[in-house]
Amino acid sequence: MIKRTIYFALALCFSIPAFAQKADGTIRSLINTEDFFNLLVKREGIQKGFLKFADAKGIVFRPGPVDMRKYYTKNSESEYQISWKPEYARISKEGDLAFTTGPYELVSAQDTTYGHYLSIWKNDHSKWKLWLDVGITHAKPPTVLKYEYYDPSNYKYPKLLGPQKIQMREDIVFNTDILLGKALKLSGSKNFKEFYDPKVRLYFPEYLPVIGRLKALDFIEKKELNIISTPITAERAISGDLAFTYGDASINQENYHYVRVWKLDDDMKWNIILDVYSK
Repeated sequence: MIKRTIYFALALCFSIPAFAQKADGTIRSLINTEDFFNLLVKREGIQKGFLKFADAKGIVFRPGPVDMRKYYTKNSESEYQISWKPEYARISKEGDLAFTTGPYELVSAQDTTYGHYLSIWKNDHSKWKLWLDVGITHAKPPTVLKYEYYDPSNYKYPKLLGPQKIQMREDIVFNTDILLGKALKLSGSKNFKEFYDPKVRLYFPEYLPVIGRLKALDFIEKKELNIISTPITAERAISGDLAFTYGDASINQENYHYVRVWKLDDDMKWNIILDVYSK
């Protein structure tokens, strides 16, 4: 009986990594992956944890976008301990693209830094891989989290055949971000009103997340943020309901980087549900 228990425990230990990284089209599978990712970083360090989960084309912002695998191969960040918790997550209908976001805590021998992160994940042969990671710092956040994990309300979407049609969908998102950038340059940040989802989340360095379109617009106005943005890359789910862009931004003539999460609404209009700025 003791031997059987030992064999079972060993088998369980070896199977946990594969199970924890499995992508099955549900948001729960991604939350399980993040939990295991967090645990692995605690046990083996930031470098090994990120290299384990990084997509082959993964990007991390330090402060601008750099190759994730190259960065963590050269930088162990062994002087830090980090922990985080996904409080908001969403997955595409196809289950090929998803994101998580929430508070993190970075501890060194000198001090503790608090902030919020955004991670974008890709389903690579039924395994979740980290495609993009960005974050901001801010004051210590409230300890009570409101968890919001969203699976699609339905799984219907038009099937596209061929790489050209799939590329056309990505171009639509990219051009929508270009349109926003031109509107911001022409007549100011008030134009976010036409692009922000009613429940948008705005992440701006040194400030706690701002949730809701009215609050986000009020924040931008009161801080007198003159934002001009130019996209570099767009990525869109095969199902065409979730997308991401990142690029460069000028805010009050200072250089920033941004990442935007876009969601297609019921009227087939692309809206920003997460707008993140890093510096």
